[in-house]
Amino acid sequence: MNRTGTQSLVLEPTSHYIEIFYFFDPFSNDCRALEPIINKLQLEYRGHVTIKKILAPSLQVLTKCQAQSTSDIDNIALAYKAAEIQGRNKARAFIRYVLNRIVPTRNICTIEHMEESARLAGLDVNAFTADAHSEDVRSLLKRDLMVYREMDVEELPAMVFFSGDVETEGVKVEGVYPYHIYTYIINELIDKEIEKHPLPSIHDYIESYEVVSFHELKTVFEWRTGLLLNELKKLRLQRLVEEVETEDGMYYQIRGGPSSFGR
Repeated sequence: MNRTGTQSLVLEPTSHYIEIFYFFDPFSNDCRALEPIINKLQLEYRGHVTIKKILAPSLQVLTKCQAQSTSDIDNIALAYKAAEIQGRNKARAFIRYVLNRIVPTRNICTIEHMEESARLAGLDVNAFTADAHSEDVRSLLKRDLMVYREMDVEELPAMVFFSGDVETEGVKVEGVYPYHIYTYIINELIDKEIEKHPLPSIHDYIESYEVVSFHELKTVFEWRTGLLLNELKKLRLQRLVEEVETEDGMYYQIRGGPSSFGR
C-alpha cells in the first residue's frame, strides 16, 4: 500500500510527519462518529499530521449521494469535489456545514443548503456551482476511486497512515476505535515524543464547528458527563450558546450564530 497516483503533499523524507488518508461515507453513522476524533487529531497534532479527507467513491456511497440529489449541485459527492478544487480546508468546512444542515433534523439536502454551506465555507459560489456541473469533478472522483482501490479499502470509515518516509508501507485502520488507538499509531510512526497542542475552550470549539452534538464534545474533551453538562449550562446561562434537542440527542450552537435548525 503506497501513495502512487494520489494528490499527496510533497514531503521531506522525515519520520516526524504523518499523512492520513481518511475515507468516509457522509451518510454513515460510524463515519459521523469518527468526525470528533478527526477534529481532535487535527487540533492536538497540527504541525505533525495532515489529513486528506476523501469521500469514498464506492458504488454504494455514490448511489446514496445520487439517490438524495435532484441535480449535480445538491449531490454531495460532486459538490464536495467541487469545493475541494478551491482548497482542502474549505472543502472540509463545506462538508461540515452541509451535514450540520441535514443530520440533526434529518433534512433532505437541497441546493439552498449547498449554496449556504459554500458561502459559509468561504467558497466562490459561482465557481463552485460551475465546477459541480463540470466533467472535472467526475475526473477527480475517478482518480479518488483509483486511490480507494489501491489502498484496498473494504470497510468505512477507513484511515491509512503514512510516515514521511515514502518507502514505508502505510498502516490501514478500518472502523471506529477509541482516540488513543490513533494516537498510538501516530506516535509509533513519528518515533519521537510529541508535545500535543492544547484543545480550545468548549465555547471556542462550538464556535469553530458551528453545530456540535453532546457526543462530539464528550469525545473531544473527554470530560465526565456531569462536569461537561455543568460547563454547558454555564455557557447557556451566560447566553453564549444555545441548546437544541433533536431525535438524535442534544446539539449546541453559538447563540445568535447562523442556525442550521428548522431549515
